[in-house]
Amino acid sequence: MTFSLKKLFVSLIAALTLGMANIAVAAEYNFVRIQGLAEQAVGARLLEEVYNRAGLEITITEMPGRRALEEAASGRMDGETLRIFALGENHPTLIRVPTPLSDLQTVAFRQAGTDMQVTSAQELENYSNAIVMGVLHTRNITQDVDNVHEVRNSDALFRLVQSGRVDFALSSNLDGRANLAQHGITGVEMVSPALATLQLYHYVHESKADIIPMIDEIIIEMRDSGELAQLREQFEAEFIAAAAAQ
Repeated sequence: MTFSLKKLFVSLIAALTLGMANIAVAAEYNFVRIQGLAEQAVGARLLEEVYNRAGLEITITEMPGRRALEEAASGRMDGETLRIFALGENHPTLIRVPTPLSDLQTVAFRQAGTDMQVTSAQELENYSNAIVMGVLHTRNITQDVDNVHEVRNSDALFRLVQSGRVDFALSSNLDGRANLAQHGITGVEMVSPALATLQLYHYVHESKADIIPMIDEIIIEMRDSGELAQLREQFEAEFIAAAAAQ
């Protein structure tokens, strides 16, 4: 091979390599999720499974809720892992994948052995309740309830119920169970049914909205086959087991 042909060959290989690198970069999506929430951790694993089936690589970065929203809405990140329906109504740069990926159940926890029961948010008015400050779904469900104590973390929340100082602690189903396991709190049980259920959706920044039909189709297929519910149950069990081992 002459020098000029060799030089041309090397140049072509370099160009091809660069082109393939650009394709790889273009196929990678970077999402954010709210840090410290069990539903978000499980949702991240579900989302990774969805994108894996689409043949796309993703990264998911934990951030405080407000910062995560700013990064996603600005386009510095490619979207949010899981958020409620209303997010898309208030932030037009974030496009909702139509089919929910998961949900969040707001539930009450009581001292084990008691017969206190609530089946609706309105009935909370008859009891003393505790919530973690800054958690929107529990704050929203108690906005018309007078007897509500706000605490800084879930450990304090469930200790109040365990000691009988409040009647009910309000949390999400998964986050509540995980925190009980993590902190080794006994004598507290979850009350059924859930007081509210919020559907949780994946959001993509408008600049990457072309992937939404494909992602939605995969979620629908997984939902209809039962795989989505099966994986969620598996991931939740693994999350609680990991919390108990900490």
